[in-house]
Amino acid sequence: MLKITFLLIVTASVLFAETTQTTETDIVSEVTVEEHSAVIDAILEQAESYLGVPYVWGGADANGFDCSGLTYRVFNDNGIELPRTVSAIEEIGTAVSRDSLLPGDILIFHNPTHTGIYMGEGNFIHCSSWQDRGVVITEITQSNYARRYHSAVRIIPSE
Repeated sequence: MLKITFLLIVTASVLFAETTQTTETDIVSEVTVEEHSAVIDAILEQAESYLGVPYVWGGADANGFDCSGLTYRVFNDNGIELPRTVSAIEEIGTAVSRDSLLPGDILIFHNPTHTGIYMGEGNFIHCSSWQDRGVVITEITQSNYARRYHSAVRIIPSE
């Protein structure tokens, strides 16, 4: 069985796949492709466990979330440091085109600013203030989100 590994490197709270020589103090962990997939699965599973939790402006726990609070909570709880705000999240990671989205990518919407986590198969999970929906799963093609889609970032390297 072929075992592929990569290193997760932290620099200013940003994760990068590193293939060049690194120092011991830079290495957070060495993980297999299976472990990488397990982290994304854990993030999505935790996010789904919050389905129905209400929207609370500034919230970042099971009592209530705002959009970036949900993203912040599930990534940080799974060992991936993220900043707390959408604008700060937008500045990190690797930009990903809409047609290259993978589960675990963070979606950014504008007017108004919003974020969610791509789940795959055209769905994303997020915390919506609209009609007090709270944490929900929505299709990325839903008209309100399709027209507001701005970008996506990949925080967890895919290879």
